Amino acid sequence: MAAKAAIVSRESIKPSSPTPHHLRDFKLSLLDGMSPSCYVPIVLFYSASDVTSFGTDFSVISDKLKKSLSDILTLYYPFCGRMKKNSLVECNDAGVPYSEAKVPFKLSDFLQNLQIIQIKELLPFHPYHFETDQIEDIGNMGIQVTEFSCGGIALGLCFMHRIADAATSFSFLNAWGAKARGVGNIVAPQMEAASLFPPQDFGI
Repeated sequence: MAAKAAIVSRESIKPSSPTPHHLRDFKLSLLDGMSPSCYVPIVLFYSASDVTSFGTDFSVISDKLKKSLSDILTLYYPFCGRMKKNSLVECNDAGVPYSEAKVPFKLSDFLQNLQIIQIKELLPFHPYHFETDQIEDIGNMGIQVTEFSCGGIALGLCFMHRIADAATSFSFLNAWGAKARGVGNIVAPQMEAASLFPPQDFGI
């Protein structure tokens, strides 16, 4: 199963409301600043029955995903900013790269004949193979929604490791899913690690 994903569209999703000026400079904690410059990949699979319970048309589902993503990014504003140096994120609402793709086979066939190398076809970009000076252009996060021929989808995400650990990544996914389902009163995450572990300049 060596067919490549065909990219249908690419765009940048920005937060539905601008980040307040006093939150524009987001300082990373000492520990986050020392994390490697790589992305953490996550791929979630949804069967055709899962998808139809959310909407019968892929374009409708896509619109829901993009609208809810835009809304939730107002709470996770560092995700759509750009890294400046090792310990600062400029929360300039530059947006999150969002692509849609199609593959010419069923989700069940893909999972039954799973080859790890094929997983990269479901991600917005390679999480490890990039030049360090490309990070500002790539952004702190990327998303790709891939539609299978059976109607199932894969949601592939890459999180900048310095911005999101496992807990933060899954907190974001839960909040995004809740927003997409129409759940209100989603609590903003606490992003205060820098106050506990202040960043330091080691001159390297």
